[in-house]
Amino acid sequence: MKGRTKMKKLFSVIFFSILFISVSIFPSLYAQSDNISGQKIVGGYDIQPLEKGVFIHQLDNGMQVILIENPALPMVGVNVVVKVGSAYETFATSGMSHMLEHLLFNGTETLTQKELYDATDKIGGYNNANTGEYYTNYMMVTPAENIYAGMKLQSAMLFHSILPEEKFGKEKGIVMEEIAKSLANSREQVERNIISIIYKGHALSLPTLGTYETIKNMKRDDVHKFYKNYYLPNNMIMSVIGNFKKDEMIEQIEEIYGNVSPGNINVSENPLWGTGFEKPKNKSNSEAETFHRFYKGDKLLVNQIYELDRELTSEFFDLLQLSLSDKAESLQKILDDKFPDKVTKVSFQMREYPVKKYLEATLTLTDESSLNEVVNLFMDELKKQNFSLAPEIINTEAINTKTAFYKNIEKPHMFGIYNASIIGEYGIESVFESYSQSGYINAGKLLNDFSIVSNPVIIIQHPFVSDEDAATDDAIKIELFENGETNPVIIVKQNIASELLAIHYMIKNKAAYDEKYGKDAAFIWHDTFGQRMKSPENKKESINYGLTFSVNDNPYIPMDNIYLSPAFGYIRVEGLADDVAGATDYLNNQIMNFIPSQAEFDNAVKKTHSVKMMKRENKAKKVFEDAYKSIIYEPEKYSSPEEQLTYENLLDFGREYFNPQNMIISVVSSASSEEIINYFSIFKIEESTQPLNEPAYVSKYADVNEAHIIIDT
Repeated sequence: MKGRTKMKKLFSVIFFSILFISVSIFPSLYAQSDNISGQKIVGGYDIQPLEKGVFIHQLDNGMQVILIENPALPMVGVNVVVKVGSAYETFATSGMSHMLEHLLFNGTETLTQKELYDATDKIGGYNNANTGEYYTNYMMVTPAENIYAGMKLQSAMLFHSILPEEKFGKEKGIVMEEIAKSLANSREQVERNIISIIYKGHALSLPTLGTYETIKNMKRDDVHKFYKNYYLPNNMIMSVIGNFKKDEMIEQIEEIYGNVSPGNINVSENPLWGTGFEKPKNKSNSEAETFHRFYKGDKLLVNQIYELDRELTSEFFDLLQLSLSDKAESLQKILDDKFPDKVTKVSFQMREYPVKKYLEATLTLTDESSLNEVVNLFMDELKKQNFSLAPEIINTEAINTKTAFYKNIEKPHMFGIYNASIIGEYGIESVFESYSQSGYINAGKLLNDFSIVSNPVIIIQHPFVSDEDAATDDAIKIELFENGETNPVIIVKQNIASELLAIHYMIKNKAAYDEKYGKDAAFIWHDTFGQRMKSPENKKESINYGLTFSVNDNPYIPMDNIYLSPAFGYIRVEGLADDVAGATDYLNNQIMNFIPSQAEFDNAVKKTHSVKMMKRENKAKKVFEDAYKSIIYEPEKYSSPEEQLTYENLLDFGREYFNPQNMIISVVSSASSEEIINYFSIFKIEESTQPLNEPAYVSKYADVNEAHIIIDT
């Protein structure tokens, strides 16, 4: 997960030299003031008191803790920000912070992955994490009475994870799939083009997810070294929000997190590469420099990026964004009057990383004609703008920001996501930025005198048009290939812009074969196939194609009940389109040669029992569904067998059910239909089997005058 919140440092160093660790001051937690200039100034400093129920503490091992009591909540949320993210990486380690986040959910020195998940479920916990540029954030939320157990699980993950080698390939595959999906998103392509230019020579120029090649070649031992270097208590900040007593909570935190030794963080120096809060090491992009990049979109984009003073506060950027949002429409009207139907959108966004801060203006154009004239007119008009805001608007923004902070306190499960970025960048005191309403007054004064005088870095993002795109107006083709006596039916969808491969197997006659061979035969067969695909031997090969498999219904997710259809079985495979031929050949061989083992069968049978236990039947809903199905649908042709499935019957089931002749396969990729059909040419049986006598499709409908029955044979 990735998140970023616009917040910044509030308290000065003087403030913390005055206040003691573990402080509480007692105005009402929810008191607000409409007077944003009503702060008490002492000795020239804006001293902002903490609210009631807010405490700050530091453990002896260096971990900082902020506690916010809210007795009205039934829950407690504990968020731990580890001050490491993609801003601390290099090309060799790109994506390692995010990869490590995944691995920490795979087991500890005392708990396997399953035991960790089961223990979290037992206490009603929500255990999640997200990674950004300057942080990796871990969230544990439980009912108030279970937070002690939740913190023990979280501490074990943070300090005693084993990063098991046998799970490493699986997590690499998951992350590589995330990368592939992100690259298929045109906005992600645009973003990568921008950061590679404006943060050149710094880790901020790299994507948080990492690059595909870096993840593909990443070694478990390298990630483990990264883990031991950065996951130290003195490199962490904890926030605790919810229903607890401060003294008791501090005692528990000391017990659970305080016994871990601090350490030194080793950061290598590179004269050509900046990390963390270092400035970019390479030559900065100069004003008025122009870059051309390409992305898989359909519009011409012009990014104009103005570098601003690094000392400007988040309040200033909030107000500048507000001012520009109001001006976008008038600026576009000026462009439309001069160049009709040329500019479809004018937009602005702020980039506020500590090393460099930018104002980014983006023009969306229909084509490249009059490009210079449009861009120059826009720059001239932007420099003429007065960005000042009325006092009442500034006042409203200050109050809205404070209100938003209080709303976050009501949502401990989201507090970490909203605040992790600012905590990682500016420290524990930055959480209280919303109390400093006077910060908006100062920002408003700066905005009154602010103007854009420099020329921007310009990035022209051209729509990428391949040779195939240029040759045809139809970039997406769909074709159906009927099967013969020994082949599957294949539906091919070619999307030449896609980076992904998706193969869906629909396996016919599920209910009929279930009735013939035994109870839950299809479910058990699918599960055994899923087990085989997750085996270490198969993961070593499937990782080359970034493949993931969905073989059965997840009982916790009601939306995926397509896997439960009595009419057919369903297997979904997704991966990267880098080597469609290799991935297809691998899958063909796996399916055609698959014979489940006795152990896989036994595991699947156990799972059928646990799945049924997990599904809590809603009796009222069942009565309703039975009633409407009896009215709308014909009675099911096949009954659910009571006879338990044996291993021998499963093998017989698979020979009839899991063969190419009984499948309808849909393939979506960048490959042509001719290529796909060629890849599946070996996917067939030697001799045609006797097909089942499939039932005719019967549908009923009624209109005002009469009822109709249509039978399709």
